Amino acid sequence: MMTTTHAEAYVRTEAGKAEIRAQGVKLSRPARNLLLVIDASCTGDAWIGKVNGSSPGDLDVLLAARLIAPQAAAAAKLVYQRIPVETAVRDWTYDALYTLLTHEAKERFGLIKGYRLILKIEGCSDLAGMQAVALDFVEQLRKAHGEDAAARFRKQLGATE
Repeated sequence: MMTTTHAEAYVRTEAGKAEIRAQGVKLSRPARNLLLVIDASCTGDAWIGKVNGSSPGDLDVLLAARLIAPQAAAAAKLVYQRIPVETAVRDWTYDALYTLLTHEAKERFGLIKGYRLILKIEGCSDLAGMQAVALDFVEQLRKAHGEDAAARFRKQLGATE
């Protein structure tokens, strides 16, 4: 498979969202981690730089499997549907939320506050607890970085409002 640069933004397709829940496609760990965190807030190249061990080839695998698509192509097919964040977090698995939240806690909150959030994440023993932490995470993000940052994260979770 030929690797190229990925200077455009990508979003998860419906198949990609389903894959997060089902985990039926055999993906390398870096490719799966890319699938979990990718959204249109960064280019593909930027996401590759953020996800440990990932490469352009991992992004190519996600594209070939139609688990992600360029943002422009996805926007052309999008029929607006109101999805509150409380509904969006229900589409995530425990493992997917765990991976996303631990990654984002370190990135967005720094050493001390990030560590405290990770302790809350580690304290979750079931999906309902992880979903509650995800909703609290959105609120903490809003307080620390403003409504725009919280809105981008809600979108990353799959919410449209």
